[in-house]
Amino acid sequence: MGRVRIKLLAGLRESTGKSEIEVEASDWKEALIKAVKMEPGLRTAITDEGEPLPGYLVFVDGVDSRLADKGPAREVVVLPVNHGGSREVQLLKISWEEIVDTVREVARSIENSGFKPDMIVGILRGGIIPARLLADELDVEDLGFIEIKLYTSIGARKPQPYLRQPLILPATGRRVLVVDDVSDTGLTLQHAIEAIRLYNPLDVRTATLYVKPWTKLMPDYYARIVNEWIVFPWEYREVERELGNQKSDREG
Repeated sequence: MGRVRIKLLAGLRESTGKSEIEVEASDWKEALIKAVKMEPGLRTAITDEGEPLPGYLVFVDGVDSRLADKGPAREVVVLPVNHGGSREVQLLKISWEEIVDTVREVARSIENSGFKPDMIVGILRGGIIPARLLADELDVEDLGFIEIKLYTSIGARKPQPYLRQPLILPATGRRVLVVDDVSDTGLTLQHAIEAIRLYNPLDVRTATLYVKPWTKLMPDYYARIVNEWIVFPWEYREVERELGNQKSDREG
């Protein structure tokens, strides 16, 4: 039995009137169960069994609860997926012109750091276009891809990321730049790094165009921190279809 600090972020602070709760518990799930009993406002985010509800994430000592083993913990963080009090996902539509400018900004940061990648690895699907554009900006010929699956729809996630398509280019002894469109929870990026390190590269660094403020993996290079769900120009129709399906489900 130990003292566990439960930190509440963003809209949860407003709904509960607290930024953190401390409880005595033998493991982190028991801590969440006790916290819900102490603060009924937490029932919008956590079930009575200590599980996060859809739209919320729990991190246990810096590890996503879906990947964390049951056991003692010092700090548990509870936060909304969209980092706001509303359960509706806020969208930020990005234009092609903004993408080009953002890629150039990231490329300049990489160049100014003195890092010269021998190859760029884009994470499918969102990292395809940013990786290609960065390869052009940085004059890198070797361009590979790796596919990590995590999200299934807007605001929905699988229990954990999994490798769907491995890297087929040789990376041994090479400086690798891993590229994705955004670092949200950081799980996808972390899984990609771990997979690429199996190839024994000389160095692995990461770059994304955007970062969410709650990410647990801050990339080495990025342009902006945003709260909203980003809609990229290569997925306009896909997002429209997904939102239409969600509306139909609610109305049905």
